[in-house]
Amino acid sequence: MQTNRRSTLKLLGSAALSTAALPVLPFSAKAQEDLYISSAYQNFKRGTIYSIDERTRGFVIVWQDLGRVKMKAADLVTNYGALRVGQTVDVQWYDYVDFLIAPTTPAVTARAKAMMTQGARIEGIPGARERIRLWSMAGMCTKVDLATNTVFLINASGGEPDKPSPDSGEVIQMPQVVSEAGKAALKTIKPGTQITTVYSVQTALQVTIIR
Repeated sequence: MQTNRRSTLKLLGSAALSTAALPVLPFSAKAQEDLYISSAYQNFKRGTIYSIDERTRGFVIVWQDLGRVKMKAADLVTNYGALRVGQTVDVQWYDYVDFLIAPTTPAVTARAKAMMTQGARIEGIPGARERIRLWSMAGMCTKVDLATNTVFLINASGGEPDKPSPDSGEVIQMPQVVSEAGKAALKTIKPGTQITTVYSVQTALQVTIIR
């Protein structure tokens, strides 16, 4: 097994599920299928564009405190075609938000697949045509760090879209969970448990060119 060294500190998390729990934040209370990302998880930061991937509407931005972060521009970023490498930009964006952390069962696996197919809408922004993409990773838990609210797993399947999938058997530190519901779910996960996770991709909603 290899240890993944990619930093995931400062990654936002949201609600997680145990196998017996009904969906809670960031899920809508109206319907289990109505997945949304709360506006409370928005970020506003200034950084420098490092690279652009027009094929996926993606770009990599450099923050002083986070380093390089790859994100996808939502359809709300109407000036995406004007973005250039080296520009200083102000970005309204969402970091990773976790939608599911639960012991793996056939029902949980089916739920994760359905969530990824559906994607998540943005709370309070009905004009967004494109839903935020979700991704999943499953494998055996090796460690739960309640001090930082993170879980480590041995990757068995899955990975982020538009990024090379980690090798099977690689130990991955998943993004941090910060919600009370997510912290409670982490307390039910033990090393050796097969778990399934679902997260949203890092997504920009607005990019303002400064210079």
